[in-house]
Amino acid sequence: MNVLRQYGVGRLGERLGAPEKPPDLSAGVASRLLDKGLAVRRVPRVTASGADVLRGVVARRSGPLLCSGLLDTWPARTAWNPAALAERHGERRVTALMDLPGDGVLFPRDQRCYEQELAFGEFVERMRSAGPSAPCYLAYQRAHEIFDPADCDFASLLPPDGRPTDTRVWIGSAGTRSMLHSDLKDNFFCQLWGEKSVTLLAWRDSRAAYPFPDNLVNSQVDLADPDVRRFPRLRHAVLHVVRMGPGDLLYIPRGWWHDIRAQTASVSVNHWFGKPLGAAQYLALLGILGPRYWKATTRDFIGHGLLRRTEPTRFFFSPPSTGKRLYDALRFGDFSRGNDPSAR
Repeated sequence: MNVLRQYGVGRLGERLGAPEKPPDLSAGVASRLLDKGLAVRRVPRVTASGADVLRGVVARRSGPLLCSGLLDTWPARTAWNPAALAERHGERRVTALMDLPGDGVLFPRDQRCYEQELAFGEFVERMRSAGPSAPCYLAYQRAHEIFDPADCDFASLLPPDGRPTDTRVWIGSAGTRSMLHSDLKDNFFCQLWGEKSVTLLAWRDSRAAYPFPDNLVNSQVDLADPDVRRFPRLRHAVLHVVRMGPGDLLYIPRGWWHDIRAQTASVSVNHWFGKPLGAAQYLALLGILGPRYWKATTRDFIGHGLLRRTEPTRFFFSPPSTGKRLYDALRFGDFSRGNDPSAR
């Protein structure tokens, strides 16, 4: 584990302070985690007056933080509800994911099989009637391509540092899911309408996430029903939980694993920023995961890097495989090159 500390991963098993009382986990994923005997803690919360606290936490990357009411002055808080959006943008053509599977870690079919082009107004109508067993999602949409990005004032939360940022919109029915995964950049995840539950796992506990051998940013674990016999390292990690409502902002530090599930139909926006994790951090993680991972990475380095074979898309908005990322890092000096699946 020393090789991970070298790149700022920290001590496996290091803990944030425990809450004064057990969290209210009467529903959803979190209650199942407790039923499995796993360690669960609340994400710390501050009110709208805690913007300075948020900036300090971001500067230190000291863990996730929920800020309630911080978005109440944003135009998006009132303007980005489904009815108002449908009224203003109802004729716009969009490509959404329809009739998605309600369970499982991977898509049974390639993601493109679920894509459907339709009018935004029709999508909103179908979103409101969709059940959790076949949810629909207008996901990973660049904000400026649909709505006015000025409605979300991220610059007031954290002044730009000169690095590229990426702002995306997520609109979907109850039951939509972003399965446990890790992003390379820091993230402000903002709930504008509806409710979502989020479960997080620290980057230092990445071994407990059991990444897929060919893709180190996606987990094999389904937190809706975690198999602790198959994934025993979960017993030695701490999972952090939070339920988000309108006006809530969640800071997710770079590398932290997160599982996001819609409890109701919802509208969210997220903002990636800051310096990303790079090849060195993932090579360090790859080094401790063992030969199975090394073999898959080598295979994809050759197949999807050198030979340029198309990669399947059975993850939720599949990122490049680890082998392809390393190929891009060596050839182009950019571990994140091609990280936007919608641009491929």
